[in-house]
Amino acid sequence: MGRVDRSAAPGWIALLLATASVGIANSVVFSLLSDLQDSYGFGDAGLGFIAGAGMAVGFVSQLVLAPFADRGHSKRLLLGGLVAALAGSVMFAASSTLIGLVIARAIVGLSNGLFLPAARAIAASMSPDRVGERLGTLGGVELAGFVTGPVVGAVLVGPLGVRWPFLVCGMFALVALLALARQQLPSPPIAAQASRLSLDLLRVREMQVGVLLTMALFFPVGMYDAILDRYMTDRGASNVLIGIGFLMYGIPFALLATTGGRLADRHGAYRMSMVSLVLVVPLTAVYGLLTAPLLIASLFAVEGSVQALGVPATQAYVAQSAPHGRASAAQGLSGAMNLLGGTVSAVAAPAIYGAWGAAAVFGAAGALVGVAGVVAASIHRGSVLTTTVQPQP
Repeated sequence: MGRVDRSAAPGWIALLLATASVGIANSVVFSLLSDLQDSYGFGDAGLGFIAGAGMAVGFVSQLVLAPFADRGHSKRLLLGGLVAALAGSVMFAASSTLIGLVIARAIVGLSNGLFLPAARAIAASMSPDRVGERLGTLGGVELAGFVTGPVVGAVLVGPLGVRWPFLVCGMFALVALLALARQQLPSPPIAAQASRLSLDLLRVREMQVGVLLTMALFFPVGMYDAILDRYMTDRGASNVLIGIGFLMYGIPFALLATTGGRLADRHGAYRMSMVSLVLVVPLTAVYGLLTAPLLIASLFAVEGSVQALGVPATQAYVAQSAPHGRASAAQGLSGAMNLLGGTVSAVAAPAIYGAWGAAAVFGAAGALVGVAGVVAASIHRGSVLTTTVQPQP
């Protein structure tokens, strides 16, 4: 009998559509912040409040809410995430005050905390021998949606005004909600004691390794969010080229993430994670030595390809390291720690850039990735020795 094609698992296409819509809803605001400020007249600090609200809520919700999927509520969390994406988008369109916009961003940020850990847990449970491939495809679609959101905002804000981009993204979430609600999705294994929060998983040594690996690849992302626009502008890049640079990162990642996941399934998630980390360290550091905007944008494509190799592998390693029935909690813990690490690098990067320049900030980010990788490798080696070396009688 030939191999059964399990790529068409129940609800897989609807899950991918929903993942893209959540990414779009969460990112559309990034190309509209200056328009919102000009339209409603709040100060520069308001930009940070709006952006930070989504990250803060995402951090807390992934720790607190993700374990509910391990109690058999994974589909409810998915649908709740889509409802939050829809409601937050509508509130963005309806708000004209800073507090309203901050609340809207918090609601949209909640959609990530509700949706993504459960979606990753479901994807990992669909095909036990293709965990990396499933998570790679899901991650590629997630990033494709995240990259598409700012494009939707930039294209629509001119002819339609600042409200309609949010409404259009809300419509995407509504379509995905209706499509996913009709599907019979597989449920991840349910834990015997699934009421615990995600943080208790840090007692598991291999989960410590998985969290460090995912955080290591996410450290540069927080830095890029904070200073990439300033860095490229200082080197003479136009807004168009900066936007193209983001696409040059996102498109290779979206196209290659499934392949990266397959490599993790074939050669081992830990091994492919470490290969990616070894490559990301010098790639991150070298940005600070470049001065030509076109060369910098070209390097984005290289880094996007390398991240596509590593991110699915790190997520697969987290899935494989999770205790039975704790898949969603593990993904929630990983996602929350990524946001925490990204926040630290985003806060520190502007100060380092202003004081010591590009070489220092990118070099420090590369070093941080390397340190996290070394610590992860040390814990992993200790764990392997503990499980393989038996005491002599």
